[in-house]
Amino acid sequence: MALTVKIGDAAEEAKEEKPKYKPLPINLNIRKSVDGKLMVRDHPDVDIVILTDLKKVVVFPKEKLCDKVYDVQDRILKHLVDKGLVHPSSIQGGGVYGALEGTYPESDELNAVNLILLAISQFIEEEKQYIEIADNYEREWEEGLIDPDREDSTELGEVPQNKQKGSIRPGYIYSPYGISSLYRYE
Repeated sequence: MALTVKIGDAAEEAKEEKPKYKPLPINLNIRKSVDGKLMVRDHPDVDIVILTDLKKVVVFPKEKLCDKVYDVQDRILKHLVDKGLVHPSSIQGGGVYGALEGTYPESDELNAVNLILLAISQFIEEEKQYIEIADNYEREWEEGLIDPDREDSTELGEVPQNKQKGSIRPGYIYSPYGISSLYRYE
């Protein structure tokens, strides 16, 4: 279901005068739940839910909870705080494990939900280039492991064999308290 969001005063547009605010197009993958919650699903790591009845914005992790996901949640809520749309003191862990939430103020003059959707759209547009860079880096790193360049690999037999190589020394007993000096003779 596609939603059209216009930011501005509907009464002024009805009078057919020039509107005070120009409607801005927002291209987001939004779903509306039965009880009126708006779910933005555009980001690959998190889902953003606007709880219109509780005046909250909740950011849920999509698949796994890690530092990367927490950083994205933190950046989204900081972006909304910087725009003046979320109270900074209201940001806290959500009722669901791994979720972060913040409350937004109610306004008589402006539609807060439309402004939050606009800010989320701006954030996701800014974030797209970083997502592409990270995906390309991970892809190149995996390709380097699977099919390394000539300078990053060695052919079989190129490195001569020795009885002892690296830090693992034969004959030493490894214990939880360090290396013991007992030798095993073969």
